[in-house]
Amino acid sequence: MYSATPFWRTLFPRFLFAFTSLASASMANSCSTTLADESTAKLRRHPKYWLDDGSLVVRTQDDLFKVHRTLLQRHSPVLASLAESALRDDSARTDGCPSLHVPQELGVESADFEALLEHLYHDSPLGPDASFDRIAAVLRASSKRQLDFPLLHQLARQRLESMVPSDPTAFYGVKRPDDMLTLAVHYDVHSVQKALFYTLATHANLEHEEPEDLAPGFNIPQNTELAEKTLGAQFNLSSDLTKRCQRLLDDLVGHFTPILFTVATAGHMACTDVFAEQWMPLVIQPALENSGLCRPLETLQTTIILDWKGHGVCDECVADKREEWRNEQRAVWEKLDGWLGVGRL
Repeated sequence: MYSATPFWRTLFPRFLFAFTSLASASMANSCSTTLADESTAKLRRHPKYWLDDGSLVVRTQDDLFKVHRTLLQRHSPVLASLAESALRDDSARTDGCPSLHVPQELGVESADFEALLEHLYHDSPLGPDASFDRIAAVLRASSKRQLDFPLLHQLARQRLESMVPSDPTAFYGVKRPDDMLTLAVHYDVHSVQKALFYTLATHANLEHEEPEDLAPGFNIPQNTELAEKTLGAQFNLSSDLTKRCQRLLDDLVGHFTPILFTVATAGHMACTDVFAEQWMPLVIQPALENSGLCRPLETLQTTIILDWKGHGVCDECVADKREEWRNEQRAVWEKLDGWLGVGRL
């Protein structure tokens, strides 16, 4: 026997279900499209490196660069591999060109990639007068950890090395030694680490151990000048690098203390008498008042340039002692390798 329920009552629930399903799907698609549009809307075409004749679009962070594929492929195996994958993916196209997204895990920043392109396109080559910020940007982006431009990375390393003189008496004016050291350690630029560690260890207002064999009657001033505090506050180092600087400072003070407090002797008795009389006021006291015990290279240099002849030391003895003090500077410089555990390069 057939049910007396009207046909439309049976059909209506089915129609309602179908309508609801279609509406939900439409809303989901609309939401997806909106999210995609919002994501795309955040992307910026680079104002300088969106080239009309570019053949590859590279995305780093939220920036798009339209550049020449063959130029990048020739220099970077990483970008060459990514570009080949983009060429095979017809859906990965932007403005009619293959498009690749540099993986976020590589850590490439758009500003660094821009600096790299400025060198490749000869807009701002990485020349001898390049700033530290530009060198650092290219060094990062060209490294194997990021985009791997071997030749360019080597050039960036050379430029960094040229900013830190290797002579033990010539590097006192290095700017931003903390940033340089962080970069040099991270990218294994060993040749500049010794000078940078020394600069930071001796100028960062670190605490150091009081030498046990300090001569009786001599006290190291404990009050640090405001200028020193300001200088120390400017440095930004990781905990590990700070500890290494601290250990180096202890080694320097331990080594230099007996040297500073040993009065110089000369080949002539009269000259030895001058050193005995003047060593305290001219060498020891100024060193203690100006953190000279913590800075052996600078203190030795000050001792070298003193007018010893004007105080009565003969020319022969002045020449002999100055050479002796220069040798002591070189000895400290060489010992830094062992104290820091870095190889000689």
